[in-house]
Order: sequence, then C-alpha cells, then structure tokens
Amino acid sequence: MASFKNLVFVTHPGIPDGIMAKYRFDNGKELSVVAGTNLYSMSKAGNRAAASNPDDVSSFEVLVGEDDNVRGWQSREDINEIFAENEV
Repeated sequence: MASFKNLVFVTHPGIPDGIMAKYRFDNGKELSVVAGTNLYSMSKAGNRAAASNPDDVSSFEVLVGEDDNVRGWQSREDINEIFAENEV
C-alpha cells in the first residue's frame, strides 16, 4: 500500500516558495499534497509560510479527487489515513 513516503515533491509551479506532490489512486482519484506560502500548512518558517523541503514541513494542505473540500494542516499520519481510505 502506498503512503506519504511514496510522494515525490517538486517545486509548486504556481505558488512562490511552495512544494507539491500528486498521486493517482487505482480508483482514478488524484491526491494533491502541497505546502508553502499562503497554503494551509506549517513549515519551519511558520504557519502558511515558505516551504522548499518536505522534511521541513509538519503539516500539509491536501485535496482528494473532485472533492472541493481542502483539508488543511494534515500531518503525515493524516495523509497515510487518506491513502488507506482510497486504496482499492
């Protein structure tokens, strides 16, 4: 089963000082995990502050599939639960 450790983070193309990772589940839903300036995340730089390395981030902003409900300040454990909920 996939988990947070399987995410590969890259520089966010639309957010200054942000990072992002995406994962597509077998059911077709896509998981988006982001952190950085003005996002619902916490990094070493502070709340909703710059993030350039996922190791420096304690909580992330998450969106799953077509769900319009952004989940803010999600821990690695929270994200692992999202993986478990969406694995077929």
